[in-house]
Amino acid sequence: MASLTNTVLETTGLHCRSCSMMVDMTVGDLDGVVSSETDYVTGVTKVEFDSDVVTLEGILDAIRSAGYGAEIPSK
Repeated sequence: MASLTNTVLETTGLHCRSCSMMVDMTVGDLDGVVSSETDYVTGVTKVEFDSDVVTLEGILDAIRSAGYGAEIPSK
């Protein structure tokens, strides 16, 4: 059974809509990711994923490997 998780990440290094699309394509290619929506203006990436298939750290690593910064927002 899927264990869907929603999270919001701080994403840095975004300059334009193409940057947002690159992050979303990179994250969306990961097994277990249901959706990814990045706003380059706010630097927010919203991800829905199956935590039984992919980890939050795996998502952060994918964004970083695409050349952008990513972290869990501090509360």
